[in-house]
Amino acid sequence: MPRRSRNWLQRLLHPSPQGDFPPTSDSFEAVGPYYDILMSAVPYRAWVDYVEAVLARVGAHPQTILDLACGTGKVGGELARRGYPRVFGVDLSEGMAHVAARTGRLPVAVQDARALGLRPETFDLVVSLYDSLNYILEPDELLACFRGVRECLRPDGLFIFDLNTIRALALNLFTQDNLRSSARLRYSWDSVWDEETRLCSVRMWFEWRDGEARHEFVEIHHQRGYRDQEVQSLLRNAGFTLLGAYDAYSFDPVHNRSTRAFYLARR
Repeated sequence: MPRRSRNWLQRLLHPSPQGDFPPTSDSFEAVGPYYDILMSAVPYRAWVDYVEAVLARVGAHPQTILDLACGTGKVGGELARRGYPRVFGVDLSEGMAHVAARTGRLPVAVQDARALGLRPETFDLVVSLYDSLNYILEPDELLACFRGVRECLRPDGLFIFDLNTIRALALNLFTQDNLRSSARLRYSWDSVWDEETRLCSVRMWFEWRDGEARHEFVEIHHQRGYRDQEVQSLLRNAGFTLLGAYDAYSFDPVHNRSTRAFYLARR
């Protein structure tokens, strides 16, 4: 990471965290070094195309952007590649943040989305994609996330994020495998949906093949399903104005068959 980017990153970090929450699971730690291989078919550029379409819809031209729960930095890196002047990432997983930093995609720090420690009124846009916020399992913790995002946004700053809907999690879309492929990274995932708690738990088995060597590991992931009205209420309570709640990759309103919802809110 260039020295100028490192210095900018340090100026953004708040001197102390803003909250104290129970630790989350170690999701994405073991898989971090292999994540880009696992996600090689994901159309990151198309995701950013959609983000830009959302921005164009409200006539926004952000200069300073936070990629919240940035993972290995593919979305933030694509935004930077398209010429946005200042793009910065945070992620709770040290393994994922290490990959983002090593690849030089964007300046990145390890931070909990529920307790952001960033300088107030820094960003024009915060974006969080690929159901990252479903990993926040309690409504009060999601509210804390929204409040932290609002604080680090400039007045009239925008927040764009997506969530897996309850329908998506209940359909067990995470149950999948590639065991019949010749890929070096093989996986088998089994998901269980609990209607009462609205939690989806996914046991993820991986095997990395390097010649004759084999490396197996398991991660357990948990996501919560949030109702659309619940998300909208939390945004209002955090001080946002909701500008849109869309069925993914369109501008149709979220509906009962949506599997992914996008939200656009303004501070």
